[in-house]
Amino acid sequence: MKINWFLPILFLSFLISACLEAPNHYTHLPPGKWRGILKLTDPEQSQNLAQLGEDQKIVDYFELPFNMLVEYEGAEMKAYLLNGPEKIEIEHVHLGRDASTAKDTLMMRMTAFDTYMDGFYEENTIEGYWVVNYKTGYRIPYIITFGEEHRFTKIPVDDTEDFSGDWKMVFDYDKNPYTGIAEFTQTHNELNGTIRTETGDYRYLQGNAYADKLRLSVFDGAHAFLFSGTLDQDTIYGEFRSGKHYKTKWYATKDKKFQLANPNEMTKATIQAPIDFSYKSSDGTNFSLSSLPSDKLTIVNIMGTWCPNCKDEINYLKELKATGKYNLSIVSLAFERYKDESKALEKLRSYKSSMDVDWPIVLGGYADKAANSEQLEFIDKLYSYPTMLILDGDKVIKHIHTGFSGPATSKYEAFKSEMDNLLTTLNKEL
Repeated sequence: MKINWFLPILFLSFLISACLEAPNHYTHLPPGKWRGILKLTDPEQSQNLAQLGEDQKIVDYFELPFNMLVEYEGAEMKAYLLNGPEKIEIEHVHLGRDASTAKDTLMMRMTAFDTYMDGFYEENTIEGYWVVNYKTGYRIPYIITFGEEHRFTKIPVDDTEDFSGDWKMVFDYDKNPYTGIAEFTQTHNELNGTIRTETGDYRYLQGNAYADKLRLSVFDGAHAFLFSGTLDQDTIYGEFRSGKHYKTKWYATKDKKFQLANPNEMTKATIQAPIDFSYKSSDGTNFSLSSLPSDKLTIVNIMGTWCPNCKDEINYLKELKATGKYNLSIVSLAFERYKDESKALEKLRSYKSSMDVDWPIVLGGYADKAANSEQLEFIDKLYSYPTMLILDGDKVIKHIHTGFSGPATSKYEAFKSEMDNLLTTLNKEL
């Protein structure tokens, strides 16, 4: 009998090639909604606390959920972080191939905030790390899954408390208390809002309400905030986590009379005479405040490229300048998280480009409120990044605004109207 060796050999070669074949190569991420989890805790702690979350019908209670959207403009892939009504474009997204692992790799860079997300993409799942460049060794693992768009859970709870309205909040009440005002809006189990403090707001919080509990989170490339709370009679008791290290307790009550300090009165000018400073600009040249024209108002935006509220203020200033209504110059005085001057200046250059800022950004030094307060001798204290100084044509301080309650808050439109009136008045005095 004649034996046909060809077919077994062919079958064997097929098996060998199949074993060596790399996983499917995805040339693009599928468009649509994605749901991510930042893993803020170690595996042992996360596993124990996840069971508590199951009891409350909330998956991954101590892990921070976020949402992402992938869209296409022609062949170009765009990715966005979603927080409530906010849609933040991730500036640089690249899907490539790792030859050593035969896996698809994804790089998502948030240039303005000097952070990035690296990961492997396989079978509609991305796994990797969110990395903050200016913090040594700071990275948080994440997993992002295609086709999911809920925040904390899909499971609705009919008998749920109404958390909508304004709440007076007290953070870290058993150690070093500080206050805020939570602005919540609720539709069924969906809960959104923000928290205003005297130094700025917590931007767009998104989450859910379940029975007597609430969960809120925000991840915008810089902030990674997680709030949990439980209503006990008329008070919410909760925990706030920021990134991988910080957590504190908080409570909130309804208090219509409570107000935060007036941002126009917190910081005081120490001199009523022309001020000046000289620092290195992002292009490496020396810049002096006195070089700006004397027939215009000057806005000094004290900020840091790492600061989301500062980004909101810069976007406001760009809108302000684009109106052409006001006769003014703008300069951003940056205090950075890099002590190395060359790295800090490099960061200023990339920030200026990514934010499309057409005014000078100068390096004041390393971000340290106490040291910066001593450095800026023309104000009594630096309470917040950002802080806005408005100077007349002679460079005399006419107004100081501390912190920034941005577009996520109920105060933003009133702030813009107030600034319009102030700048119109000061323009007439030039």
